[in-house]
Amino acid sequence: MARKNRYAGILKPNMVGIGKAEHHLLVFYDVENDRVRNKVSEMCLGYGLDRIQFSAFLGKLNRNRRQELAMRLRNEIGDESGRIHMIPLCDDDHRDMWVLDQYRVDAEELKARTERSESPRLRVLRSEED
Repeated sequence: MARKNRYAGILKPNMVGIGKAEHHLLVFYDVENDRVRNKVSEMCLGYGLDRIQFSAFLGKLNRNRRQELAMRLRNEIGDESGRIHMIPLCDDDHRDMWVLDQYRVDAEELKARTERSESPRLRVLRSEED
């Protein structure tokens, strides 16, 4: 009889192998609760990770900081539904990483444009009474 994984659905850091002092770390997550998702992104930014996608971060952390971040993220998720992946990358893999960016407008510029724009004005071309 197959054994059921008792850790299914639980965010549990897996310690595999012995790492170097600092590794590049890729963190990405899928969290349903908006408040928890915002706290997770704030924590990643607080640890000096750079946002590379809406729910993905990349940065360099030592083993202790990775473990600390994993425990804080696990505590933040609590009983909420979500999944967080923390993947250490070796220097060779990070050097071989390809980044393909093609943005016609920078995200910050787009955000500034939307904040500056006024609400759309409607103009009546013809009324039914005419």
